Amino acid sequence: MGIVRRLLSVAAVVAVAAGSLAGCDWPEGTRYVDVVFEGYEATTGIPYRTTTTHTGEPITLRLDVYEPAGDTAEERPVIMWMFGGAWRAGDRNQLASYAQDSARRGYVGVTIDYRIRPEGGDLIAASNDAYEDTLAAIRWLQDHAEQFRIDPDAIVPAGYSAGAINALHALHRPADTPAAGAVAIAGMLFHAPSPDRGPSIVFSGTADTIVPHAVARDQCQQATDAGSPCRFVAYEGGDHFIALTQAADIRERTADFVFETILWPAGYPLEIVPTG
Repeated sequence: MGIVRRLLSVAAVVAVAAGSLAGCDWPEGTRYVDVVFEGYEATTGIPYRTTTTHTGEPITLRLDVYEPAGDTAEERPVIMWMFGGAWRAGDRNQLASYAQDSARRGYVGVTIDYRIRPEGGDLIAASNDAYEDTLAAIRWLQDHAEQFRIDPDAIVPAGYSAGAINALHALHRPADTPAAGAVAIAGMLFHAPSPDRGPSIVFSGTADTIVPHAVARDQCQQATDAGSPCRFVAYEGGDHFIALTQAADIRERTADFVFETILWPAGYPLEIVPTG
């Protein structure tokens, strides 16, 4: 990562190292886990890719960046949120509240637009377009890491429904993925998980009839068995719309998961941010 980060509480680090890591019992005010910033600063409508639609029309894709207000850290991880809508509808505003929450926890939160097909058609081809856009957005963030004080090695794609599939594909499809991990809300892979990839967390409602719960659960286990650790979170009785009904829990679990499985192992220190 190349950046020496400030360690605010040596005593807290010793306490975690002594045994609280296993239960993820992070001290109150832990950056990247808790909400430690009162607000965020938004830069919106940034072009990240110019390409063509499936009908050959030119299109410019844009993203929004949310940064913790008043943050002085020199390098921050990213959670990049992608909307759902079966690659037929939606835009980057759908999960803005998720990206804003990420920023308040100390991340750089990002939302992106990707190509959709409002008239429907071939879902596999549409998902391939969106997959290419997802990788392009991650690489754009890496290329602009200095501008937004981003850790280029800690960019985690995340999303809901079709956006969740984009995130999982970004982690599992390429031979050399730029994704540090993935967060999937009501999503699944269109192929078998790849071995030895970064960690992922998959949220699923047991009553989801659009992305079958059993398929998502079994794929998560298959990923773990292949050396790509996957944590599965089931909401009993939950349907496909858990991104709305379980938003608070998903946001908290996502932040804890990214810190525990991606940032802490990569050498991010335990940083306690005073609040109030």
